[in-house]
Amino acid sequence: MAVYRFRVSFEDNEEIYREIEIKSTQSFEDFHNVIIQTIGFDNLHDASFYISDDYWRKGEEIGLRPLSDDEIEKRKRRDLPIKKQMNKCKMASLIDDPHQKFVYVYDPKTSWTFLVELLKILLDDAKGTFPKCVKTFGESPKQYKTANVVPEVDDEFDDDDEPHHDDEAYVNAHSEDETALLEGEEGEEEETEEEEVHDDEEMGDADELPEAGFDED
Repeated sequence: MAVYRFRVSFEDNEEIYREIEIKSTQSFEDFHNVIIQTIGFDNLHDASFYISDDYWRKGEEIGLRPLSDDEIEKRKRRDLPIKKQMNKCKMASLIDDPHQKFVYVYDPKTSWTFLVELLKILLDDAKGTFPKCVKTFGESPKQYKTANVVPEVDDEFDDDDEPHHDDEAYVNAHSEDETALLEGEEGEEEETEEEEVHDDEEMGDADELPEAGFDED
């Protein structure tokens, strides 16, 4: 009986990986469960291993969930291979190479993809507990990406509402309108002051006129 040590890395970032040891007699379902546990994902979705060549091209599939009778019939009609089930496949049954490779895909909707490579074949440790993670490198990304929620816009505009200051075009336009308005108001005020001064001067000139006198007969 042997123990396999695999490196499981994220396809998008091979610098983030886990090294996992599993017995040759344990199943691919056991391997699936320990991978999900060590990367911190939930275990709520379907998954598959694919036997791979040295170029990470997918071959025969080992699925987590069994195919329904209808799916099996469809595959037979299309002459497609019937995928194996993880819980029925021992690790040793699909290890043909000392550096055997698999592609592991979790959650078909998001297609989290991992590169799985056999690093070493060790002697069994009767006192050890398997499968287990023996090395962790890098922090796993978040399983679910947060969606950007667009805030609702009210039809009614509140007097207390402030404009969006991050809208440069709006701010510039708003500032130009206010500047033009202020300049207009200042111009009107200047004209009014000039008119008042002119009126005062006319009034002053009128006061300085000599009073009309009448010659006495």
